[in-house]
Amino acid sequence: MLAEILKKISTPRTNRKAGFTIIELMVVIIIVNLLSGVAVPKLTDYIERTRQKIDLLKLYDLRDGLNRALYEGDILNIDESATCSGRQNSKGNLSKWLASKDGVTLFIIELHDILPANFQPDNKNRISDNQNMCGLLTSDGFWSQALRDAGFDAVANILIDRQTGKYKKDKGYTAYEVKINGQNWWRTFPTKPLFVSKAMNGDSDAAKTGVGGQNRYNFKIRWTNGNESSHFLEVFIQAAQGSNKGKPFTTRQGVCFSTEQRLCN
Repeated sequence: MLAEILKKISTPRTNRKAGFTIIELMVVIIIVNLLSGVAVPKLTDYIERTRQKIDLLKLYDLRDGLNRALYEGDILNIDESATCSGRQNSKGNLSKWLASKDGVTLFIIELHDILPANFQPDNKNRISDNQNMCGLLTSDGFWSQALRDAGFDAVANILIDRQTGKYKKDKGYTAYEVKINGQNWWRTFPTKPLFVSKAMNGDSDAAKTGVGGQNRYNFKIRWTNGNESSHFLEVFIQAAQGSNKGKPFTTRQGVCFSTEQRLCN
């Protein structure tokens, strides 16, 4: 009996049945888990960063549309005042505001990790921003047309209809009421998503600063370098609240949403 056991032990490995031992399988599984814990998050971040870059290009499209309108329509000199939640934003202030670091707000977007993003011209209940030109965007004029030329047609329609409170079908956006903390709020957003990244559609990993778990950002414009003589507008997204209030929106992946990179430094 003992001789038979010794004979089996001394048999060359090449003559034995091929296969993996339980220990070998466990080692492989551990290694795969360790690698996936590092590689998968990096791959996910890479994909998200690429999508954010695509979304950033939309700001450049918007910038180009606004600058075309600037030259074609001489929109800074139009004889029109912008009314926004009872405030008068006169044409005399517009160029002055465009020269400031904060610029002028085109519209506001609320990002929520459960509800769709919410687009609106103003948020008088939560955000104090007198440099808001929503009045110039709530009529179908030069500024509104600039948004349409840049592919922001649905947003242009939202800004007009939210001021009137009359939401219409077949205008490229969805509008419905939702109850948040016991209050009813309207949410309006393009039916076809305008952005492709998680960051611009409500990142579940992002810190929440607003009521109902929302983050609010202002889509802003200003003169390049704050210099009116540049005669060129830049577009950026500015955090409207929280610890990063007043700063350009920069994602966890390091993408800064501004066409003027000096604002990101």
